[in-house]
Amino acid sequence: MRILQITDDLPPAVLGGSGRIAWETAIGLRSAGHDVHILTAAEDGVFPATEDGIAIHTIPLRGKRFAHFRSVFDRTRENEVLAVIKQVNPQIIHAHGLAWQMGYRWIAPSTTLGIPCVYTAHGVMTAAYGKVLEHHPHLSHDLKTMRWEFNPLRNFMIRSALNRCASVICVSDALRIFLAGTGLLHLVTLHNGIDLATWKESASRDEARKRLNLPTDKCCFLFAGRIGHDKGSTALDLSLPDKSLLLVAGDARDGMFHRINDRARVFPHQSPEQMRLLYSACDAAIVPSVYLDPFPTVCLEAMACSRPVIATCFGGAREAVQDGVTGWLVNPQDTQALGDRLQWCMDHPDEVRAAGRNAREHMERHFGIDRYIERLLSIYAEATGSAKGSKKGMRQ
Repeated sequence: MRILQITDDLPPAVLGGSGRIAWETAIGLRSAGHDVHILTAAEDGVFPATEDGIAIHTIPLRGKRFAHFRSVFDRTRENEVLAVIKQVNPQIIHAHGLAWQMGYRWIAPSTTLGIPCVYTAHGVMTAAYGKVLEHHPHLSHDLKTMRWEFNPLRNFMIRSALNRCASVICVSDALRIFLAGTGLLHLVTLHNGIDLATWKESASRDEARKRLNLPTDKCCFLFAGRIGHDKGSTALDLSLPDKSLLLVAGDARDGMFHRINDRARVFPHQSPEQMRLLYSACDAAIVPSVYLDPFPTVCLEAMACSRPVIATCFGGAREAVQDGVTGWLVNPQDTQALGDRLQWCMDHPDEVRAAGRNAREHMERHFGIDRYIERLLSIYAEATGSAKGSKKGMRQ
């Protein structure tokens, strides 16, 4: 099958987010024997024409300013995307998290050409301008925060475009339930998977700490990804127990951790190889998001590296982390409860290590890339079958 993946960004230009999932999906599909192309926005020369057997197509990168208007009104961007679609002539298009670059205008003409589309929602940006809780009144929040950049037609036009897709894949039930309340149709849950042959413990705990110049006699918690208040940085600063260290994998602003100060060791711009070493060095990972975090990849990576996760009760983390088995679920807004759980982990190292072993086994049963690709291909088959039936009906 000839498949075109479309995403706003790709690693290594952007290390995390939906672009990384799009790339790993493309690798999995290529390994399964499919002809895979990928389209992204990038400056000239950033990506080779082909990598790992995947053809990479690019269109010019745009600034984020006015993106909420451009994504639904920009005909130039629509024509740029359609030109690549016509060049590749795929049997199916799979788009990922089109928040800023690709826009949504190309979806309707693609389906008119008889090319079925599926879309993976990695977050709430199809229905809101920023982070939300499950029942957050996001319209009032959008008006307050976006002001003159607020586009009253944006959500309606995005919803109209995505409802032309054969399926809107949601990375968690939590996200699916939220998006269902906004009027999106054809929703299906498919949890992301990762390559378990790659994501695994890369060194012993002590060896990893030696290589990272970290003490071996302290409990180390890992906080990774996009660093900020909504991801739980404030909650962690208030709750991290004394005599423990916080390993921060990401761009943390100076002064972000006021209370713990020099007990936060920051590792910015980490590659996957560097991240595996950090997972190996920590005792447990923390995912303390205070919003509907759709399905944090950090949960999967940490568990694949045999590390338990202290995870937020908001969003999709609770669909990956088994409370009391592969980690623990907490309300990060309750900093006392979060601190108590972290202290418990410090006081019960044997139980923490056992949860890490359980986590790896849980990943092998449920979240490997092969399982994900198998389910994704069944969604593709349903979409292409429906498209053929629709075209047949039109001919009649």
